Amino acid sequence: MRIDRDLLDRIRSRGEEVLTQLSAELSTNPRFVKAMEGALRGRDRLEQAAAVALKQVNVPTRGELKRATARIETLERELAELRKELRARRAAAPKAGPRPPAGRKAARRRAPAKGGAASE
Repeated sequence: MRIDRDLLDRIRSRGEEVLTQLSAELSTNPRFVKAMEGALRGRDRLEQAAAVALKQVNVPTRGELKRATARIETLERELAELRKELRARRAAAPKAGPRPPAGRKAARRRAPAKGGAASE
């Protein structure tokens, strides 16, 4: 069974007209406007109460998560730039021979012992 495309277009157009008319009538109704304002105030209060409750149990709010995510992304970019700069410096630096070990134990190994052998 094939549905006529024109019929669907007419039904959709009529539905849009009815919705437009209904929303226009509702927006002029003072009771409806007051109810919508009350609903919006209630939503705002609910969001504030949820944020307070989340803070009390140490759960970050959506805004805090967005700020933290943005900060992490900034730090990741800075770290990538520093790594790139470090690689460039290492590539440009002349190759040096092996360095002697550092620290007191290494100094004792390099210094000859009383018998002429290195001590550990």
